Amino acid sequence: MLLTITARRVRVLEPALAVVCVLLLARPVAKDPPNAVRLRAVRAQEFVDQLRATLPIQNEVQIAVVTYHPLVFSVRPLDTDKNRFLMTMELGFLLELNDDELRAAVAHELGHVWIYTHHPFLQTEFLANAIAQRVVDRRSFENVYSKLWMYEGAAGVPIDDLLGPPPADSNVPKPVVNDTRP
Repeated sequence: MLLTITARRVRVLEPALAVVCVLLLARPVAKDPPNAVRLRAVRAQEFVDQLRATLPIQNEVQIAVVTYHPLVFSVRPLDTDKNRFLMTMELGFLLELNDDELRAAVAHELGHVWIYTHHPFLQTEFLANAIAQRVVDRRSFENVYSKLWMYEGAAGVPIDDLLGPPPADSNVPKPVVNDTRP
């Protein structure tokens, strides 16, 4: 019985310990960041504000640029009511993204905010991307994931598992199959 109680406590504590580890590992950028970092952070906040209005998300979302974050980009509630969120961006990856890719990365994280405020029990990468694809084209997400996997040195997963199947384009002619069988 003592073993069962201990196992239950461990299962309850594991998520809390994971959050504490993430928070301890994320290191903010210096108080006076270089101009390039400041400009990218301002641009990211502009995208956050534009996309919040488009999705529509009423909740406040602030950004923080950090030197390291185990998830590279992430978002989390700042209060138990989930009225305010903090979007964390790892500096090295942020500087590698062009505007279209940054907009896609921000849209993905806002997809998580939308889920937190509508269906908090369904947090998945696929669903966050489905929400984000309402405002950003698929190609931008493909570019972001490609850069992310290179940045992390990871193999990645099939892109359709993250974004769903590509939309059928009615303007593209279907291939003709020549079947010469009798």
